Amino acid sequence: MLYPEALAVDRHTATVGSRRDLRNRLVAGAVVALAGVFMVYLLAVRTRWGQDFENAALVGARDHRTGSWYGDADRWLNRLTAESFGVSLVVIAVVGLLRRRLLLALCGVLTAAGTVVAARFLKGALPSRPVFGAGTAGAGQGAHTALAKGAADVAAHAAGAAAAGAHAVAAGVTAAAGHAAATVHAVHTAHAALAPGQAPNTLPSGHAAAAMGLLVGALIVVSRRWYVPVVALALPGAAFAGVATVAADWHRVSDTIAADLLALAVGLLGLAAVSQLGLVRPGPSVGQSSLSQRLLYAVVLSIATAALAVGAAYFVRYHGAVSEGVRADAAYWSAQAIALGAAVTAAGVMLAVCRNLESVGHRPPRGLTIQAP
Repeated sequence: MLYPEALAVDRHTATVGSRRDLRNRLVAGAVVALAGVFMVYLLAVRTRWGQDFENAALVGARDHRTGSWYGDADRWLNRLTAESFGVSLVVIAVVGLLRRRLLLALCGVLTAAGTVVAARFLKGALPSRPVFGAGTAGAGQGAHTALAKGAADVAAHAAGAAAAGAHAVAAGVTAAAGHAAATVHAVHTAHAALAPGQAPNTLPSGHAAAAMGLLVGALIVVSRRWYVPVVALALPGAAFAGVATVAADWHRVSDTIAADLLALAVGLLGLAAVSQLGLVRPGPSVGQSSLSQRLLYAVVLSIATAALAVGAAYFVRYHGAVSEGVRADAAYWSAQAIALGAAVTAAGVMLAVCRNLESVGHRPPRGLTIQAP
């Protein structure tokens, strides 16, 4: 044989060409998800009809403050603290270390923490919210409380991530969270000097970004056979975080959708990085999934489809309603259903990507890596 080294390439060794192709596909997916964040911002924040719908949903949320659903949503969001976020990061890191996947553990932790930092950055970097007409001015000013609460919570999440993640995995989380905390004062200063026709930007939601970022980070770290229990435990919390921000009048629905898309983009970028290192490669075909995994995929798809269908039905009712009370109520339930559907869809896309990949224990040896023809 002329090239005996090529025959020594084992199943853990991906060619340079295959790694490049996988990386490019993951980066392209991340770009699409990030473009979705800006598309949501343009449609929901920079248009009159988008603001009218979300302001009506806020009015509907305030009308339901006396119900138990509002109290349950508020209590759930208050449980998403810096401490719980830091503990979750430690769990992700420990799972990766137990699997002897150090770089995957680092990728999972940085994905979760990076989603929070990116949410903080976008919230301060995106232009302030224009106020279209006097009727929406009150809704825009009423959202300032949600912004202040969200900014403090996101900074706390990032700080907690730094404290816990540094002990568990790497000091990179510390620097990222420090950057997020350092921008809080500047953002509040900028919002304090808003023009009369502007309101603070609240997109994306920090709570929704933290919850979805943890789920995405966990999917990166765990092995395929653990997808079912991880999704069964983490997806309800991540999805409910998005719904709760709308139900508790903390955020608009566009804020939660943008947070879900942002978490997906950061997760795909993380996978692209480790795929370039040869730590993940295309795995077994979907047809080789276990029965429990197939049922999981079917349930996730069904929930996402049903939630978006319900949201669309209430959206149609919102447009056809004549009474302001009916319009607000329809927008309120439509926003919650859309928030649920968006969260489950983002998680389903990340799950679909991860189930087609397989992690390896070590980087492929350079001497055994061959160029694709």
